[in-house]
Amino acid sequence: MLAETSVGQAQALFSQALNWELPDCLTVFALVHLIWAASSANLHALNASPESLHSLCDPTKRNAPLELHPDDILLCKEALELLSIALVLNPSSLEVLCRDKQFPIFLTDLVLLNPSRSVRIAAAEQFIIICTCGAASRLALRLITPLLFSLLDTLVLENAQTSHEFFQLLCRLVNCVYMMGCPFPTAEALLASEVAWLRKARGQHEVLLEGHLCLARELLCFMSIEQKCELGSADTGSLIKELLEDFLFPASKLMLQLNRTGLLGEDPATPICDTPQTQAAAFDLLISLCINCVPNCRQLVIMLSDMFYSDQDTAILEWDYLPTIGPRPLQGFVGLKNAGATCYMNSVLQQLYMVESIREGLLACEGAATDPNEDFTGEERLELDSDCCDDRSSIDDYRKDYNVGILKQVQAIFGHLACSRLQYYVPRGLWRHFKLQGEPVNLREQQDAVEFFMSLVESLDEALKTLGHEQIMSKILGGSYSDQKICKGCPHRYSKEEPFSVISVDIRNHSSLQDSMEQYVKGELLEGADAYYCEKCAKKVVTVKRLCVKKLPPILGIQLKRFEYDFERVCAIKFNDYFEFPRDLDMEPYTVNGLAKLEGEVIDCDLDASSKDVCTKYRLSGIVVHSGQASGGHYYSYIRHHDPTVEVRWYKFDDGEVSECRMGEDEEMKVQCFGGDYMGEVFDPMLKRTTYRRQKRWWNAYMLFYTRQDVEESAIIKSFEQLGLSEKKETHIKMPTAIENSIRKQNIKFLHHRSQFSIEYFSFIRKLVTCITPSSTRSNHALTNESEQLSMLSTQLASRFLFHTGWHTKKNLRGPAMEWCDVLCLHLRTASSIRSWFAHQMLFNHPHRFCEYLLSCPSNEVRSAFMKIIVLLAHFSLNDGPCAAPACVNNPDPNATLSDHILLSLWDYYKEKLVNMEDIYLTTATFFICTLVKVFKKKRSY
Repeated sequence: MLAETSVGQAQALFSQALNWELPDCLTVFALVHLIWAASSANLHALNASPESLHSLCDPTKRNAPLELHPDDILLCKEALELLSIALVLNPSSLEVLCRDKQFPIFLTDLVLLNPSRSVRIAAAEQFIIICTCGAASRLALRLITPLLFSLLDTLVLENAQTSHEFFQLLCRLVNCVYMMGCPFPTAEALLASEVAWLRKARGQHEVLLEGHLCLARELLCFMSIEQKCELGSADTGSLIKELLEDFLFPASKLMLQLNRTGLLGEDPATPICDTPQTQAAAFDLLISLCINCVPNCRQLVIMLSDMFYSDQDTAILEWDYLPTIGPRPLQGFVGLKNAGATCYMNSVLQQLYMVESIREGLLACEGAATDPNEDFTGEERLELDSDCCDDRSSIDDYRKDYNVGILKQVQAIFGHLACSRLQYYVPRGLWRHFKLQGEPVNLREQQDAVEFFMSLVESLDEALKTLGHEQIMSKILGGSYSDQKICKGCPHRYSKEEPFSVISVDIRNHSSLQDSMEQYVKGELLEGADAYYCEKCAKKVVTVKRLCVKKLPPILGIQLKRFEYDFERVCAIKFNDYFEFPRDLDMEPYTVNGLAKLEGEVIDCDLDASSKDVCTKYRLSGIVVHSGQASGGHYYSYIRHHDPTVEVRWYKFDDGEVSECRMGEDEEMKVQCFGGDYMGEVFDPMLKRTTYRRQKRWWNAYMLFYTRQDVEESAIIKSFEQLGLSEKKETHIKMPTAIENSIRKQNIKFLHHRSQFSIEYFSFIRKLVTCITPSSTRSNHALTNESEQLSMLSTQLASRFLFHTGWHTKKNLRGPAMEWCDVLCLHLRTASSIRSWFAHQMLFNHPHRFCEYLLSCPSNEVRSAFMKIIVLLAHFSLNDGPCAAPACVNNPDPNATLSDHILLSLWDYYKEKLVNMEDIYLTTATFFICTLVKVFKKKRSY
């Protein structure tokens, strides 16, 4: 009974299946409206007109950013999948949809304008399926591909940030057109348009740049070899040359020019492709230009060899190499190297550098760096001490030269912090030149940051005075006290003005900066034996002695007195007491004018009228923190930076590391800067568990920098003006020519060196050598002349790369060594001329390589790869016939083959290097055995 029921149900279902109807146009357009509404996060607009749906997606017509709920995204993805199935099953509906006037708007809303990357990715994937599957796929390709090309100069430019999926879709469609053999008559004109766009691509958005590079690569597939040659290596305009010199390695071009002519050149050292994605796209375009095209490949190999593998470029000698210094962070700051205990220098210098008026004022001064050939790069070298004063005419002359030397070194530091492309600068010049209390400093002994600050400010102002410039430091950092004596027993008042660059305040017995400053101006009562002698009364009277601020500087420096010398214990001690300070500080209650207003009595009669109008409100802009104890510790800085393009941000300057921090949060500032106690976890060995105990925060603020609000507002206005100018032309920081040239030379060397050690470059070399491997390497298939030339060029490039750089780098950069070996061996087996070139140029001309790669190399993987190359080289060359002997061989055998020369060289190497060694490397012995076995199987005598 059950079986009969099942059979009946099956027959009914089969009958329904036979009557099933394909999705019609109404179903397709219903899905389109559903997708459109879901992608705009507004399902209520399901029945709205296409114009209304487009206005919901168009960013120019929305009042607020469009945020899609995960359910909307999921619905949109599933509806797109249904649409793909419907269009593949019903090709006629696909043609109707593609010819609908609203379809281009629907397509761009999904793939280009939608703010959700998940929606854009799903849409691109489904449209690729629609255009490649089904009976109407060719029609879809023919209609959609030109539509997407027509948007490149309009909508794509306006929505560069979200155009990645658009370019992916377009590139895939162009590739499908090529793979399907569809006619594409406009390919040459479109490629010419892409090349023209690329030649004006500097400054374009990285997504646009990557997309156009990928699009040019796909269009290149439609070109003949002659067209590739004309485009890639023609004298009229070589795209290969432009890609290498402008898009990828402009610093290497300048480095080559510097080595040949000694001139730096004025071209920018920054590549157009400055992200891994754009670099990979440019490398792929180079590979496409070289496939099956000997002239292009030859030009590429020659240019890369000149840039990186010439005699002027020193090969890497150390193993497992990676560059030690990284690049400057994008839109970030350069750090300063710590010599061991020079963090007190770095933290102060970084605070001063971030004050724009100090930075620009010092860099603009001429007269300190006068030698145009002086090197300020900070590279380690043997130099004579130029600070010896034996030949000085006087101590005054020596002191002037010392101060000017300090100014020169600070200019070098500021110049590198402003324009260097390196992660950090090594201020060796200042380390050698700076003296504290007349004595050179021990770089591994920590000094007081405030003492260094005072000495540095004094030396810089004296140097500026010597050179006839305005004393910038005292102008910006310098204020003045009024030392007041207020006689109580008579009506007389006395005041004396004293300059300062830092206000020192007590933290003991005070919990905040305001409390300490109030005590600062309250003063002390002089009475009894300590009573003050009033000159006008000619007697001692009870007097109040106090200090208050007479002149407020633009930048106010405050020292929190956390260190004190303990004469009983004969050592310095540090107070980690809790001490808070405000972000906004009003100094009026602590000034002469403020006290006069409060007390109704003017003590200083010589006040300028203008001093009453000076702004007294300050905002916190920098903090120098000391972490540790008085006997040793570490200094670092927090600095507030106002970028006109973004909101105010705080950065932590910790020697060579500069990172954004959360110092804008009150709780974070309390934890990091105020000191005091906190409850921390401590492991109790008696209880065998972690307990909470009250502990001291031994990291706390030591120096504060406040910027007067009127000065900060002026700086903000100036920065906005400079931002407007920078959009029209590149801003240039004025500095001494010698320092500027030195920085540019260092940047060029760094960028040239570092460009060789990117994953993208290593991948490019390997992919290039693999892509132009001859398709057939069997002996019964003779190679064409073009194939042999391509294989020779690949071998030359791969060999120079591996022996100069590749083998010596870390595995996580170069990849498995055996994979490189296999790629190289594919070319070595193709022709005797290639084997002869490799043996003579890479081995016989460099006999040290046998020892280097068989004994010195610490990597077993690299040793094994090198041995495999030599074994296969000897094996492949057995039947090559007589070969020219190495230059070092005396009385060569004219009938000796390349295999013979290799074995003889190895035998000589064995006798010279290993005959006296007690323990011969097992791998080396294995190598010789393998070599001899392979060769003697083919040859009876040796």
